[in-house]
Amino acid sequence: MTNQIRNIAEDEQYTTKSLINNVIKINCATPETYRNLIKHFKESNTYYYTYQLKEERAYRIVIEHLHHSTDTEDIRQELLELGHNAPNIINAHHRITKEPLNLFFVGLDPAENNKGIYKITALQNKIVQIEPPRAKKNNIVQCMRCQQYGHTKSYCNRPFLCVKCGGHHNSKECKKSKDTPATCALCGGNHPANYRGCEHCHNMLKESNTHRNSTQRAQPIHTNTNDNNKHPSGNPTNTNTNDNHMQPSGNLQPRSYADVTRSSTNQVEGTATILMKLIDEFKGLFSQLLQHNSMILNMLTMLINKNN
Repeated sequence: MTNQIRNIAEDEQYTTKSLINNVIKINCATPETYRNLIKHFKESNTYYYTYQLKEERAYRIVIEHLHHSTDTEDIRQELLELGHNAPNIINAHHRITKEPLNLFFVGLDPAENNKGIYKITALQNKIVQIEPPRAKKNNIVQCMRCQQYGHTKSYCNRPFLCVKCGGHHNSKECKKSKDTPATCALCGGNHPANYRGCEHCHNMLKESNTHRNSTQRAQPIHTNTNDNNKHPSGNPTNTNTNDNHMQPSGNLQPRSYADVTRSSTNQVEGTATILMKLIDEFKGLFSQLLQHNSMILNMLTMLINKNN
């Protein structure tokens, strides 16, 4: 593998690092080296995964206070007149009711003036507020090809693993019947591989939170090569390519509305449990009091009968 890489890139253009499970991480010094390596891995049918280069990634924003009935094409045209090309504009909907919201998710083409869009305060004579999208806490992207976490199928060349039965085939081609229990390709449990209650998913979340709480460090462009399994065609080893330009910066994210309501629900449930215990203790004390009163009444009755 090292000799193959040397034939593609010069020594000063990359560095490698050996990780656990026979994983080799390749840090590329330039995007051109990154592209050349990816091209070679595809042509040689080598297993790998990677991330999208930063200069190719859409610049995402959120437009608030713009009525949901506004035509997205009108928004795109006005942004273009202001110097921002927005090929992707989507109206947001409520997660539960599915009602349209006065909120639009926008993806801008990468440009030097992307950050200048936050200076816009009005579109079509309507007062708006433009903000960056809020990062979801405890959310790790999952590949729909190999079912592993941390990358997407668009940048994955690993073997297929079915999300339903865990077999080595595309999930779209799975012939598992609805009556047959699912099998997780990650932990072997009787649930789909995308089940968020999976033990493997919980471990990934713990690891992600650990990195998120660590000190922020500069993230260079790099690729990740994983020598794990041999390709069926006989070509050498799995390769895992990772452009770390897309990894989280390590900043703590603000708590979302769902997190706040979830913690409030947990507090209410804890208070309810304490109240139920107090009620049970009160019932026990009240029962003992009734027994004592019954004994006193019996003794008084006996005394009265003796006196008569």
